[in-house]
Amino acid sequence: MNLLKKIKIATALSFTLLATPALAHQTFLVPEKFNSAVGEQVNLAITSALAYPNMEGGPSLDRIPFIHVMLNGQKIKNLTFTENKTYMSASFTADNAGFAMAAMSSKRRFGEIKPKEADYYLDAIGVSDEVKAAFLAQKGTPALNRSYNKHTKTFFCVETCSAGKQTAYEAVGQDLEFVASNEGANHFILLLNGKPLVDHEVTVVSPGSDNLELITNQNGVIDFDTSKMSSIMMTAVWVTLPEQVSGVYQSDYATLTVDFSK
Repeated sequence: MNLLKKIKIATALSFTLLATPALAHQTFLVPEKFNSAVGEQVNLAITSALAYPNMEGGPSLDRIPFIHVMLNGQKIKNLTFTENKTYMSASFTADNAGFAMAAMSSKRRFGEIKPKEADYYLDAIGVSDEVKAAFLAQKGTPALNRSYNKHTKTFFCVETCSAGKQTAYEAVGQDLEFVASNEGANHFILLLNGKPLVDHEVTVVSPGSDNLELITNQNGVIDFDTSKMSSIMMTAVWVTLPEQVSGVYQSDYATLTVDFSK
C-alpha cells in the first residue's frame, strides 16, 4: 500500500480525535512513494494535519510562493499542480534516476491570538518565561499579534539514491530548514538563515512510535536511531521576538520528511 493510500485511511480515523487548536497542525511535504521508477509520474503532496502522515488541509497554489524540486542535481521546471481539499499536489515525470529533494515555503500570514489564548500560544511556540511574563504584564488584556511562515521539505529517490545526493547537504534558502549531514545517514542539520542553529529543540515523529525530543549540538546537528523507523517527520520552530512585547511575534516552522525503509 503506498503512502497516500495509508494517509487517506489515517485521515478517516483522525476524525474520531478531539478537536485541538489550529496552531497544533504541522505542515509537511511528502511524496506518494519515497522510491519511484524512471518514467513514472512522481506526485508530491503538501498538507497540514494534527498528526503525521494524516492529510487534513491543503493550501492553494497562490499561498506557496517558493517551490524548489531537484532530481539527480537538476531542477525540475515542468510541475503540474492540483488543489484538493486535504492537500495540494505537485507532479512531474521522472526522466532519470537519482536522489530527489522538494522544498516549499508559504507566504507570511498575520493574525491575532485572542487574549484568553495568548498564554497557551506563547507556551506552544516556545518563548521564554521572561518574555511570557512581560507580555502578560501589559495593561488590560491585549490580543497577541503574530505572523508565521511554514517551510517544508522532503527527500526521496527515483530507483537509486546515489546519483545527485549532494543536493541533500545543500540549503535551498528557506529561513529555517533541515539539510543532511555527511556525518551519517541518520544525521541532520537545522539551519537558520543558512547557518547551523545550536542548542535548539527538534521533534522527530515516527508513526506508531513515541515522538523523539532532541536538541541540536554545537554544530546544529541531530542524530537518532532509525533502525525501527520507516517514514518520519522532523520538525522545529524558531520565534523572532519583537522589540516591544506588544509587537509582532514571528514564527518560522520547518519540517522534513524522510523514509528509512530498506
